[in-house]
Amino acid sequence: MNLYQRILGTPFVYNHVRPMAVGGIDMTPFYDRVEAGEDDVVLDVGCGTGDALRYLKGFARYEGIDTDDVAISFARKRYGERPRVSFHCQLCSVDDIARIRPSRVLLSGLLHHLSDDQALTLLTSFNASPALERIVTSDIVYLERSAISNFLASMDRGRYCRHREQYEALVAQVGLRVVESTIIRSHPKHGLAKYLLMTIER
Repeated sequence: MNLYQRILGTPFVYNHVRPMAVGGIDMTPFYDRVEAGEDDVVLDVGCGTGDALRYLKGFARYEGIDTDDVAISFARKRYGERPRVSFHCQLCSVDDIARIRPSRVLLSGLLHHLSDDQALTLLTSFNASPALERIVTSDIVYLERSAISNFLASMDRGRYCRHREQYEALVAQVGLRVVESTIIRSHPKHGLAKYLLMTIER
């Protein structure tokens, strides 16, 4: 990981500097589509600093998984005392999904960090989970006539930014269904970055 990537990955930069650089970040549209209730088990893959817990109102259990030990340490300090909340510093494996049996899966800013093969393996694992009801994803995306957003996407740490059709094709290849595919701004009023938000079901 080069110095630029390290700087972008620090919790302070990610939580405070990055939002200013893109005109603000409000992920309410993403988390509204999760529709987690008191009986839902939420699996947040690529959970980072645990920001999802600022938005989620209710769940039976929340499990965050990320390979960034700095982000996970920050999340544990911030939210680790909450009941029914746990964080794991590791890759998300098939065994993890079988153990957790999530009904709701969050992939916020994850797919553009994965190659096609990695993304297909992960999505296939979710599709094999009997409890799964919904996956919600949010990713940087290349768009026509969106020069500023495309420039910001090119500066992201993720190496696999795609066009909308390419993200949707990954979902279709594993037999899941995109029930909504929409472009949102990082902030409804001032956001310069645009993200692809997908709601996925069986």
